[in-house]
Amino acid sequence: MAITTNASIDQSAARTSATAWRWALRLYAGYSTLFILWNAWVSSVYPKWVEEASVAVWFPSAPVGTWLERVVLLPLLRYDVLWYVGIAQHGYGHRPGDTAFHPLYPLLIGVLGRFLGGAYLLAAWLIAQVCCVALLAMLYRLVTLDDDDATAQRTTLFLIGSPLGFSFLLPYTESLLLLSIVAAWYAGRKGRWWLAGAAGGAAALTKQPGVMVVAPLLWELWQQYRVTVRTMGARALIRPLAGLSLTPLALLGWIVYRATLGDVAFSWREPGTLVSALLVTPSYADVWGETFSWPWVNFGYALNQLREHPYFYLLLNLMVMLIMLALTLASAARVRRSYAIYSLTLAAMNLAIVYPLWPYMGIIRRFTIIFPMFIQLARWGRSPAVLWLTLTCNAILWTLIASMYVRNAFVP
Repeated sequence: MAITTNASIDQSAARTSATAWRWALRLYAGYSTLFILWNAWVSSVYPKWVEEASVAVWFPSAPVGTWLERVVLLPLLRYDVLWYVGIAQHGYGHRPGDTAFHPLYPLLIGVLGRFLGGAYLLAAWLIAQVCCVALLAMLYRLVTLDDDDATAQRTTLFLIGSPLGFSFLLPYTESLLLLSIVAAWYAGRKGRWWLAGAAGGAAALTKQPGVMVVAPLLWELWQQYRVTVRTMGARALIRPLAGLSLTPLALLGWIVYRATLGDVAFSWREPGTLVSALLVTPSYADVWGETFSWPWVNFGYALNQLREHPYFYLLLNLMVMLIMLALTLASAARVRRSYAIYSLTLAAMNLAIVYPLWPYMGIIRRFTIIFPMFIQLARWGRSPAVLWLTLTCNAILWTLIASMYVRNAFVP
């Protein structure tokens, strides 16, 4: 009988880590190159900024620095990127509603941007690219705790190639957010609960959905310690729970800071307002009309829009969202229980964020961070028919929506 030693376990983990990083770098290199080339061409046809119209996409049409900025960075300077760069440069309060954007990503942009001599857009882009590669490698390692390398490869491929997978290449929070969530999960699966809590805290400080990792991690914690609790009692949970508490404490710290800016609407007489305080700031609700309600409320707004003033953006969002919701529900019955808790909780939260004027705005991006659906899809992807059907549909939607983003016609 073969005996597994600590040394062999360490060697296996090192090989898996090296394989994960090599695959992540290859996957990132391929998709980022396609993204840059596609964006450069689309922005030359539909320019938003003066430089996009005046500087040609072929080299050397301008000095190297100017040309790289025009080809790589300026086609991405849309929508929320302007908010993050603005907060990094000027701090909170320079635009109404900016406290809806959690602080970790703008803080990192500000630190690196000042180090780069004020190149805040470049800093935002660099952080997103590093986090994207690290996310792909970390997700690969998480998947291999339960599945083989081929499934891990398909999972990461389906994630970055999904209809809004390019959001991990944008100067947005998604790569940092999902990296933090997956890292928290991996640390928790390995029993490193202080590290899991710290990574979860980073997720909570990156975006609203980040704190949702607490519930499934509590389930993982109980699965690891339920036998120990029977013999040692509840005191066995003190240290891991203390580590995991870093996640909600991070969010609490952010809410307290927001309260000092007068941007928290919570009443002890109405405990239900706590949910809104966590998800929607008063100033952001005033600017965008965002509210938090039952999932069917947003669906009602969408149906009204489709009856009265149908438009392609809503049809596309609704179609892709329904497909991703179906995948989420189907995968929840087959993946780990903690993954199912995360998927269903996050899906419910996504559906409950209401934009009356623009129903389901940003809904595809919110569903994209429900990574367990991609794990299950990768398992189904063992079938060549499922694999190629998924890749083909993803490629069509990825290309279409990416071009709409650059044309300023799609809020991701």
